[in-house]
Amino acid sequence: MEALGLCLGASTVSLVHLRKEADAIEIIDHKTITHEGNPRKVLLETLENMQCAKEASIAVTGRKFRNFVELTTISEPEALEMAVSHVIGTDGPYRVVISAGGETFLVYHLDESGRIQGIQTGNKCASGTGEFFLQQIGRMNLSLDDVAGLGISDHPHKVSGRCSVFCKSDCTHALNKGVPKNQVVAGLAKMMAGKVVELLKKLPKKHVVLVGGSSKNETMIHYLRKEVEDLHIPEEAPYFEALGAALWALKNPTKRYTGPDDVFQKKGSAFGYLKPLSEFKHLVHFKDRPRGKAEPGDRTIMGLDVGSTTTKGVIMRCSDKAILAADYLRTDGDPVGASRKVYRSLANQIDVPLEIVGLGVTGSGRQIAGLHAMTDGVINEIIAHAAAAVHFDPEVDTIFEIGGQDAKYTYITNGVPSDYAMNEACSAGTGSFLEESAKESLGLKVTDIGPVAYSGMNPPNFNDQCAAFIGSDIKSAAQEGIPVNDIVAGLVYSICMNYSNRVKGNRPVGKKVFMQGGVCYNEAIPAAMAALTGKEIVVPPEPGLMGAFGVALEVERRIEVGLMEAKSFDLERLARREVVHKKSFVCGGGKEKCDRRCEIARIEIEEKVYPFGGACNRYVNLIRHVEFDKRSLDMVDFRQRLVFESLSTEQDNRPTVGFNRSFLMNTYFPFFNAYFSELGYRVVLPDEPDPKGVDQQNAAFCYPVEIAHGFMYNLLSKNPDILFLPHIRGIPTDEENNNTCTCVFVQGEAFYLKSTFEGTLARKVLTPYLDLSGGFDAVFQEFVKLAAEVGASQATAKKAFQAGVKAQTEFRERLRSKGTEILKELAQNPDQMGIVLFGRPYNTFAGEANKGIPGKFASRGYRIIPFDMLPYEDQTIDDEETMYWSMGRMLLKAARFVKHHPQLFGTFISNFSCGPDSFVVGYFREEMGRKPSLTLELDSHTADAGLETRIEAFLDIVQYYRELESKKQIAASYREFRAAECTVVNGKPVIATPDGKHYPLNHPNVRIVIPAMGRFAHEILVNAFRSVGITAHGLPPADEEVLKIGRGNSTCKECLPLQTTVGSMLKYLWHDRPKDEITAYFMPGAGGPCRFGQYNVFSRRLIERYQIPNAAVLTLNASNGYMGLGDRFTLPAWRAIIIGDTMYEIWSTIMAAAQDRESALEIFYREWRAIVNVIDKSWGKIKKQIKSSAAVLSRIPLKMPYEEIPKISLIGEIYVRNDPISLQNLVEKMADRGFIVRTSQTSEWIKYVDWLIKNKIEGKPDIPFWIRYVVKSYFDRKIRGLLAPSGLFFHEVLDVEDLIRAGEKFVSPMLTGEAILTVGAALHEILHPSCGIISIGPFGCMPSRVAESILNEKFTTGEKRELLQKTNGHGPSPLAVLERDQKLPFLAIETDGNAFPQIIEARLEAFSLQARRLHERMLREKRN
Repeated sequence: MEALGLCLGASTVSLVHLRKEADAIEIIDHKTITHEGNPRKVLLETLENMQCAKEASIAVTGRKFRNFVELTTISEPEALEMAVSHVIGTDGPYRVVISAGGETFLVYHLDESGRIQGIQTGNKCASGTGEFFLQQIGRMNLSLDDVAGLGISDHPHKVSGRCSVFCKSDCTHALNKGVPKNQVVAGLAKMMAGKVVELLKKLPKKHVVLVGGSSKNETMIHYLRKEVEDLHIPEEAPYFEALGAALWALKNPTKRYTGPDDVFQKKGSAFGYLKPLSEFKHLVHFKDRPRGKAEPGDRTIMGLDVGSTTTKGVIMRCSDKAILAADYLRTDGDPVGASRKVYRSLANQIDVPLEIVGLGVTGSGRQIAGLHAMTDGVINEIIAHAAAAVHFDPEVDTIFEIGGQDAKYTYITNGVPSDYAMNEACSAGTGSFLEESAKESLGLKVTDIGPVAYSGMNPPNFNDQCAAFIGSDIKSAAQEGIPVNDIVAGLVYSICMNYSNRVKGNRPVGKKVFMQGGVCYNEAIPAAMAALTGKEIVVPPEPGLMGAFGVALEVERRIEVGLMEAKSFDLERLARREVVHKKSFVCGGGKEKCDRRCEIARIEIEEKVYPFGGACNRYVNLIRHVEFDKRSLDMVDFRQRLVFESLSTEQDNRPTVGFNRSFLMNTYFPFFNAYFSELGYRVVLPDEPDPKGVDQQNAAFCYPVEIAHGFMYNLLSKNPDILFLPHIRGIPTDEENNNTCTCVFVQGEAFYLKSTFEGTLARKVLTPYLDLSGGFDAVFQEFVKLAAEVGASQATAKKAFQAGVKAQTEFRERLRSKGTEILKELAQNPDQMGIVLFGRPYNTFAGEANKGIPGKFASRGYRIIPFDMLPYEDQTIDDEETMYWSMGRMLLKAARFVKHHPQLFGTFISNFSCGPDSFVVGYFREEMGRKPSLTLELDSHTADAGLETRIEAFLDIVQYYRELESKKQIAASYREFRAAECTVVNGKPVIATPDGKHYPLNHPNVRIVIPAMGRFAHEILVNAFRSVGITAHGLPPADEEVLKIGRGNSTCKECLPLQTTVGSMLKYLWHDRPKDEITAYFMPGAGGPCRFGQYNVFSRRLIERYQIPNAAVLTLNASNGYMGLGDRFTLPAWRAIIIGDTMYEIWSTIMAAAQDRESALEIFYREWRAIVNVIDKSWGKIKKQIKSSAAVLSRIPLKMPYEEIPKISLIGEIYVRNDPISLQNLVEKMADRGFIVRTSQTSEWIKYVDWLIKNKIEGKPDIPFWIRYVVKSYFDRKIRGLLAPSGLFFHEVLDVEDLIRAGEKFVSPMLTGEAILTVGAALHEILHPSCGIISIGPFGCMPSRVAESILNEKFTTGEKRELLQKTNGHGPSPLAVLERDQKLPFLAIETDGNAFPQIIEARLEAFSLQARRLHERMLREKRN
C-alpha cells in the first residue's frame, strides 16, 4: 500500500511518499518546495509529477490552505502526533516538540501516550520565524550559504523579537551604527532561539524535539542548544507534518486524486474588493527636469541620503540648483560602504574640476555617514524633503514621503514646515515592506510592481494595520487563487491605507500635495494615494533623490546665513576613506552619573578614533566641541531623584516590606515609604527589571507591565518578609472630580503578578483597595486596617499615615516650586523654550522605561520638564465629566496649559497597545491644534536612531513654528460649530439643535440609530424602542467597508468595537440617512476603567469635526437617569435582550447539530421573525409567540441528543464575542467541527452592573432599583423557561454571583469590568456544560489581557476541583476528570476584524482536538 502526505505551509509545500509492506513502512521519497506565493501551482505540479498520485492514499495537512482543497485533510496537530508516534515513539523522554516553520513557531506538549495536552505559541505579531530570517539576511545581501560562511559571532547584536517590523528596525539601525553583519545575523538567530525558549518557559525543556524548516538553521540551533540540554532533530524534521499526514493516510480511507481539475474547492473570497488603480491614474502628475551639465569651476554642494534600504547622492550646482550627477543604490546594511560607492559613482560622472563647498547628509544612517564625511551638515529627513519640495513649487503645502524604513507627513506654511508626523515602529506603510512582500511572497521584482498593480482589476481589501497582518492576508489571497496582479494592487492599496490612517491620520491635506521617496518610481503608489485622499498628487522630478537634493539645498541655506561654514570636499578622498571599528566601551555616565551604561562604538577614520553612539547626544557634542549642563536642564531626572531620595540604603534588623518599583510608586513612593518606615519596616525595592521575569508574563502586555514583571522577579530574589502590592483604583486629580480611576493594568498588577509568580505564595502579600481620587484623608481608615494586618495599633497607624501625608506633600511642594522657578526664568528669557514631557510617571519619567528621552533633549541644550511640575489644576478641559482616567485628566489639563504658553511645547510618551492612550493621545493632539507636538511610542524594542530622527525633526519644526508665530503667520485651526445634543428638559428626553429647538424622541423627524450588537439582540432592541413610541433603526453588522471607514476616522489604536461602531455611524450619516432626519446615535456610557466609556465621547467629537448637522449621541446610563426613559423602556429592552441571548444559543445549536442545517435555519428564521414582530406588543402576546416558537423549534431533528453534543463557551469582551466581523466565522467554524458555541450572554453585563449596585461598589440600591431587579429576574427565568421546551440550549439561568465567586480568588471584585467575569465564567462553565473555553477580545483589550494572563496559568483541573469543593459540589461535574492536575482546554484570541492569522488557526486546531477529547472523556464517565 502506498500513501502520499502533503503539508501545505506558509512558504513551502512538503511531500512524503510512503510504502507499507506487511508491518514495515518505508519512505520512498520526500521533498520540500518553496511556492513563492503560488501554492496552488506548486501543489498541482507536485501531484502531476508523482506517478503514484492517482493510486495512492493522500492526506493533506497544513493551515488555511488545506481548507481550499478537495482532498482528505487532517489538522497539523493530528499529523504531528502520527509522526511523533512513528519517529520518536512514546517510550522515550521526549514530551515537547518544537515546530519551527516559515510563518509560525509552535511548541506542543505531549502526554505519556504521545497525545497533545497543550500548545504554546507567540502572539500573532511575533517575529523570529524562518521566513523572516531569510528576509532579513536578504536585506544584507546574504544567502544561507553566506551565513554559514560567516561563522557564529561571539558578540551577537541584540534585536527585538516582539514584531517583525521592530526587529527589522533594530537590524537597520545596528548596521547604520557600524555593527558588523555577522553580529547582526547572530543576533537574529539568537532572537529566534529566544522566541522558542520563551515558549518553553513553563514546560519541561530538558528533552526537546525540533522539527520544521528552521531545523536547518544551524546558527539558531547553536543558540538553542545552549538552553536545551537534549535537543533532538530527527532526520525527518524538515517534512515532519507531511510524514504524519502520509502515516494517517495509510490507516484511514481518503478521497482519491482524479486530476488537476478536481483538486480545489470553489469558495467565495474572504476579502472585499477595491476599485482598480488604473481609474485614478489621471490624478497623478509626474514632473520632469533635465539634469545639468557640469562646467569647470562650478561651485556645488553635495547631498547624501543614507536610507535603511537605499543610499542616494547628488551634486547640485549652486547657481541654478541643477543636479549635475546623481546615484541611487542599495545600502545593503552598510551605510558607510554605500556612501563610499556613491562618492565613487559621482566622481566617475564628473569629468571637469568642481568646487564642492558643502556636504549635507540625511536619512537613517546620517550620523555615521556624517562622521565618515567629517561634515557638520547632518540634517533630518523632514527638513531635507521639505526644502526640496518647496524649491520645485513654492505653493506646496503637504508632503507625503514614503521611504524604505520610515514614512513621513509634513505640512508646510509659507514655505517652511510647521507640522509633521512619522510612522511608529509597528506601521507597515514603507517601501522596504512593499519590496519584500512582492519579492518574498509573490516572486516579483520591485520594478514590476507598478505595471502589475495597474493591471489588477479587483484589488482585494487587505489589512492596513501591520506588516505581519498584511503579509498573512497576501498568503491567504494566494491560497484562494486570487490573481497575482490583483494581489499586488491590494498590497499597494494597503501600504497607502496604512500611511493615510496611521501616519497622516486626521492631519490636514492642503491644496497642493507632493509625494516623494523611492516608492514613487512605482507609479501605482501615488495613484493609490490619490484614490484614498481624493486629491491630485504631484510627483516631483526624480522623487527618490528628493532627500539628497533637499539636504544639499538646506546646507547651502545654512552656509549663506552663517549657520555653517563653507568647507572643501573631495569625492576621490571620500571614496577612499576607510572606517575601522575598534573595540567598543561602556559609557560611564559622565558627571550626570547616568546609569544607562550605553555601549559606545569606537570608529577610526584617517588614524583618529571617534566615540559613536549612545542614548543621548553626549558623544556627538564631544566631536562637535559643544557642551551643555544636562543636570540643570533635565528636570525629569530631578523629579525622579526627588521621588526616591527617602529610600534607606542602610541594612538593619527591621523586618522588610517589598515594593515593586512600578506604576504609581513613581509618584507615591514618598507616602508609602514614610508610612511603612513609621510602622517599623525597612522598604526594599528591586534594582532593575530582570528579563527572566519579563519572560514569565502570560499575555501580550504593554511595556510598563513587562517592566513590572521584570521588577517583581528581581524583588522576589531579595526575599522581603512582606510584599506590598496595592490595588490603587484612583489618584487625586482636582477638586471638581474625585471619582476618577487608574487603568486596568495598574489596578490589576497585584492579581496578574500573583498568578504568574509562585514566589508570591511563600510570603504575606498586602493588597489593600485604595481609592485615592478623593485624597488621602478619604481613605484614612483603609490605612488603619492595613496597619492592623501587620500588627500595628491604631495610634501607630495614625502616626504612620500622617508621616506619609507629610512626605508626599513635601515632595509635591518641592516639585511645584521648581516648576514655578522654571516658568519665571522662561518669562525673563523670551527666546528660550521648554519641552514638557507628557505621559505616565512609570513610562515617561522612570529611567528604565523612557529610553533616555529626557537626556536626548537635555544633551541638545533644551530644558525638559515633567508635566506635573506645572500648575495645571485650574485648567478646564473638553468632556471634563467623561474623562474618568485619573492620568488622562491630569495630562489633558496640563496640555491646555502648554497650548497657551508661547514658550512650552509638548512631547507625549506612550507605549505600544496602551489602552487609555489610544484615546488620550488623540485628545492631546486635538488640544494642541496647530501647535507642534511630538508623540513617541516606546517598547522594549525601541531603537535610539528612530527616536533621534523624530526628536531632531520635532525641534526643527518647533523653531520654524516659533518663527512663523512671531510673524503671525499660523492660521487658526478651529471652526465654530455646535452639534445637536441629547438632553432632558422638564423630565423628558429631547434633542436640542443649535437653532434652539427641542425635539422629543418620539417626534416624527427623530430616529434613534442603534449600532449592531450581535446577530439578534440589536434587531429586537429596535422594536423595544418602538414599544414606547420611538422610531428606531438598527444598523447592520459591520462589514469590510464599515471597518475601513472606522479605521480611516480613528487612529487605529482604539479597540475594534470603536472602529466598527464609528464606521457604521459615519456610513449611515454620510450615505444612508434620510433627508430632514434628526438622528440620535445610541451609544451607552460607562465610567471606566475600560475604554468603552470613551466611545460616546469619540463619536460626538467626530460629529463635531465633520460638522454633521442634526446628529447627536444618545447615551443612557444611571448617572443621567436613562435620559428620562425610565422603566417604560428598560423593561421591554431587558425582555428583548434575554430573548436575543437565548435565540443566539439556539441558532448555534442548529448550526452544529441539525441533521439538515439549511432547512432547520429556515424554520429558525421564520420563528425569529414572528417573535420580533410581536416584541412591541403586550407581554401576553410576546409570551404566546415564544411558547409557540419553542414548540416548533423542538421538532428540528438533531444528529444526536443535545446532552451529547460538545459545547464550547465563548467568553470575553461583550461586543466582539457577538460581532460577526470580529468573530471571523468562529462560531460557524466550530459548528463545522461539531461544537455548539455558547456565547456569554449580553444580559450578563447588565446583571453584573446590578450586582455592583447591589453590593454598593458602584452606586447604591434604592427601592426603585430593587423593584426593577425583581422584575428583571422574573422575566429572565420566565423567558428562558418558555423557550426551554425547544431542547436547543443549556437551560440554566445565569447567576452573576457564581461567576464572581469563581473569579474572586484571582481578581478582586473591586476591579470592576470584564476581567473577573471572564476568569469566573471560564472556571464556572468548564465541565458544566463546556469542554473548552475560548476567550475573545479586541486587540489590546486590557480586561481580556488580564484575564488571559491569569487563565493561561490557573485554568487547571486543580483550580476547578478547589472551586467545586468551595461551592459544596454545586452543579454536576465529572469529577474523575479532575483527579489528575493538568491544564484544561483554553484559547485566548485577539481580533482586529481581519481574518485570523495562521498562528490563531493553528492554536484553534489544537484547542479543538483537546476539547473534543475532554468531551469524549466526560461522556464516558457520565455513561459509567
